[in-house]
Amino acid sequence: MKFFRFLFGKFFVSLLLLLLQILIIAFFILIAGGLSVYVQILWAVVSIIVFFRIVWRKETPEYKVPWIFIVLEFPVLGVLLYVLLAHPKMKPRESAMLKRIDAQTDLFTKPIPAKQKPQIKGQYEKICGVGEYLSKTSKLDGSIDNYVKYYKVGEELWADLLEELKKAKKFIFMEYFIIEHGKMWGSIHDILVQKVKEGVEVRLLYDDVGSMSKVRNGYYRVLRKEGISCHKFNPFRPIVSGIYNNRDHRKITVIDGLVGFTGGINLGDEYINENHRLGHWKDTGLMIKGPAVANLTTMFFHLYDMTTKTVSDYKKYYPSNTPSFSDPGYVHVFGDGPKPYYSEQVGENNFINLINRARNYVYITTPYLIIDHNMAMALRIAAQRGLDVRIVTPHIPDKKFVFNMTRSNYAYLMDAGVKIYEYTPGFIHAKMLLSDDNTAFVGTINLDYRSFTHHYECGAVLYKTPCIADIKKDFDQIFEVSEHIPDGYKLKFLQRVFLPLLQLFAPML
Repeated sequence: MKFFRFLFGKFFVSLLLLLLQILIIAFFILIAGGLSVYVQILWAVVSIIVFFRIVWRKETPEYKVPWIFIVLEFPVLGVLLYVLLAHPKMKPRESAMLKRIDAQTDLFTKPIPAKQKPQIKGQYEKICGVGEYLSKTSKLDGSIDNYVKYYKVGEELWADLLEELKKAKKFIFMEYFIIEHGKMWGSIHDILVQKVKEGVEVRLLYDDVGSMSKVRNGYYRVLRKEGISCHKFNPFRPIVSGIYNNRDHRKITVIDGLVGFTGGINLGDEYINENHRLGHWKDTGLMIKGPAVANLTTMFFHLYDMTTKTVSDYKKYYPSNTPSFSDPGYVHVFGDGPKPYYSEQVGENNFINLINRARNYVYITTPYLIIDHNMAMALRIAAQRGLDVRIVTPHIPDKKFVFNMTRSNYAYLMDAGVKIYEYTPGFIHAKMLLSDDNTAFVGTINLDYRSFTHHYECGAVLYKTPCIADIKKDFDQIFEVSEHIPDGYKLKFLQRVFLPLLQLFAPML
């Protein structure tokens, strides 16, 4: 039965249709190659025009170089692929929609941070540069007077998430890359259905590609019949197009505008270690209460309203009197995503900013380590400045090819003094950074091109919040059970030959 479900499922059918399109393109290329010399000259002229278009685009050199090579070396194939695939930007109307949402939600999110700015600058001056950058690029401000709880495993977050969902009185917003049938989603789903019966508004947005093999194609319709306003983000259609690279990789829950959850944890059983396919699944998350929750609410509206092509009554969803907490610390919840709304690679630049401001150490966990020159140099320079720079990646891979690409970056970083660890109990999916016992990042952003360029992402920068002590303790425990990769580590010969070549084209994927 599983075989037939796979054979007639959306994933397999879509794959066949994509392969058919690729064959048609290949056939067209073969025909074009045998046409008259005038047609070949025309293609050469077109490829030169495309070449200059690539050069003039405001993109990183790592993105431009492989496209320039393909377009000039294989004019027909290169031009066709560029036209079909080289457009990771969001559609103009989507960017305009996000700006309209900002214009209205600013009325409810800006007044609180504005009152706090002098206080923030006085108490947390050392982090203000990082915060100013995030405010300008992600269009969301940082705040104080929040309560933040750190979760070192998905099981702990799940338990608190269930309890907070049960307390909902007005609304529940959930936005996830993956939802999957099983114990975790089943328990959450039961509460959502009950809350709908109690009159609580429930909205759910899940990514179509992320959840494609986890729930059936029309599952959102089932949830709608139960009263849950559910939609799929960027529904995948078997058409060769770069726009389908733009996935919603965020993990957000907002309850009554008072409680928020984020981090690396999706809604599937492997995230709470009910599925042991890859050993122990190590993931982390945050619960936030206070003014910073408004940023999660705004990010949810960004993609939910963009998907549904509606404009919500935003005033209903921002509490007029947001509770304040006596906990010290600065919290900056922010989002990232494709251009043009996000003018820069906010997630990557935030990592670089945090690395550059560190004075003693930088600890990072990431499931994938496929980085560009800027990120590699930031890590190398930090190590060469004398900082203790450590990166933890998985020891058990979820994708063998990506795992080998990750390992291909080890030697270059280790040569500058960066220490690499692999999490031996299983798969580490956590996306975290900790520095100097006072600064941390927890979120959804992997250290790879997809997260930095294509995906909608989110996370929180924390400065001098009490939970940073818990993050430090967790890092110490991670190092204890991880394997330190020794100096002189080398890939196998064929891997050393081919992986650098493949990595050249990683920004295109």
